[in-house]
Amino acid sequence: MQSIKQLTLALIAGLGFAANTFAAPITFTLTAPDSRQGVLTSEYAQQYNYTIGGVNLNVTGWSYGSVTTCTSYSGVNCTSTSTTDAGSTTAHQDFVGNFGTSYGVGVEIANTPNHAIDSQSGDFDMLLFTFSEAVSLNSVDLGWILDGNLNRSDVSILAGTSNTFSSPLNKTWQSLVGNGWQSAGNYNNLGSNSASVNSGNISSKYWLIGAYNSAVGTPIANNDSDYEAFKLQAISVSKVPESSALALFCIGFLGLIAVRRRNS
Repeated sequence: MQSIKQLTLALIAGLGFAANTFAAPITFTLTAPDSRQGVLTSEYAQQYNYTIGGVNLNVTGWSYGSVTTCTSYSGVNCTSTSTTDAGSTTAHQDFVGNFGTSYGVGVEIANTPNHAIDSQSGDFDMLLFTFSEAVSLNSVDLGWILDGNLNRSDVSILAGTSNTFSSPLNKTWQSLVGNGWQSAGNYNNLGSNSASVNSGNISSKYWLIGAYNSAVGTPIANNDSDYEAFKLQAISVSKVPESSALALFCIGFLGLIAVRRRNS
């Protein structure tokens, strides 16, 4: 007959198994959305929507400099736009472009450089990922990179620090840190393969992934001077285990211990 100590060890192991089960990775292929809002062309929309593994995801684009926004809608379609020069120091929402599985998604209608997520002339672009529940970001998969050059694939990532959304609108990326956001790391020369990120295992409903900005988080040591320009194909996330589910697991296991003690 198992001792209480043995059952306790089994409970700890079981909790670890349960957490791993709940945290099975989910990959969002960004070039295959379920729907779009503010649709402008076959490539461009103000928002892309995805649902995988019971998790909903909305993706929007944010940029410095000149930004184009939708000013009126007919259903999900954008019927008119306006372009504003917001200056090169603060962020505004911009269109997201989807350029297929061989390339990925980018920010801005401007074709220089190639509709990419970029930092040309200090015009930093980022994609905002809004999930229906908190997730831990596991990896990012870049598609197209300007000239196929690793030096163009440096990435900055920010994670929201609460369930209350702190909008990037009219703010610099660095001013977000400590104001509803935290740095989840800067990553050097990721290339066009899936790359692990978020070594701190941060979980959040809100994530910003974009062109490397040395003013966000800890700067990359000995970073090259090239500006970044890439598109994003996919991301992988894990659900965060719900405390209620783990609590029920504990209660059930403790009940088993009680029954064994009563029958001993």
